[in-house]
Amino acid sequence: MEKIDIIEGLLYVAGDVGLSEEQLIMHVPVTMEQLDNEVNKYDRPNLMIQRHGDRFFLQTTVDMEKYIRRILDDKPASKLSQASLEVLSIVAYNQPVSRGDIEMLRGVASDGPVSTLLGKGLISKKHMQDARAVHFITTDYFLQIFGLKSLEDLPSQKDILEQEEMDLFFNSIEEDE
Repeated sequence: MEKIDIIEGLLYVAGDVGLSEEQLIMHVPVTMEQLDNEVNKYDRPNLMIQRHGDRFFLQTTVDMEKYIRRILDDKPASKLSQASLEVLSIVAYNQPVSRGDIEMLRGVASDGPVSTLLGKGLISKKHMQDARAVHFITTDYFLQIFGLKSLEDLPSQKDILEQEEMDLFFNSIEEDE
């Protein structure tokens, strides 16, 4: 069996969790360089291997989207509440961050949204040395869901402000029509 076939099979079984570079190297007889080469030359119709953070994932191509969308549309949506999105953005931009810090920034208790985000695997606990409070950080799954390779890909505050200004401008034009 070819190494890429083993990698593909392991990533298929790993699903949304993906596998770290270390896990793949441990279970497939490859070096880091060989793994990178195998992943870079991976060429299957409608499948691709993506890297998010330190994890690899087997994903479908954009061409498969309309077929996959049909299946997913049959499932009930699992959307995040506004409160969960607020907490997620606070964690993403301020990590590691304690629950007290989150609540100070939001001005309200955040137990529910934090539990939801932990349950969905978008954030995880990080124990800080010499700190009594538990801190939270985003996970590689967060990177995958939002299509980010790393936290550096998050939009800057300047980008967000520019987008808000454009949205306000276009909303005012629509209201005038």
